[in-house]
Amino acid sequence: MAEVKVSEDKIYVELEEEEPFIAYKVVEEKKVIVVTTTFVPESYRGRGIAGKLTSKLVEFADENGYKVWPLCSYTRKYLERKRPDLIAE
Repeated sequence: MAEVKVSEDKIYVELEEEEPFIAYKVVEEKKVIVVTTTFVPESYRGRGIAGKLTSKLVEFADENGYKVWPLCSYTRKYLERKRPDLIAE
């Protein structure tokens, strides 16, 4: 799989068609990442891509001392299972 990249407002994988991504916004004064959407194109689903993107999100949060406010249901379930300590309410 291609490298997972982090930009100012998304974590993504560059693919030839639509790219899988997690859309987020950093609220610096609260040290929180607000995750709004996780998207994986239909043709790439079931390959663990959303998990890889979310794992990169967790790494990004840890490196920068952020908590995560998961408005996205996938991100919420992932964090509840693997990193409940990162969930900001």
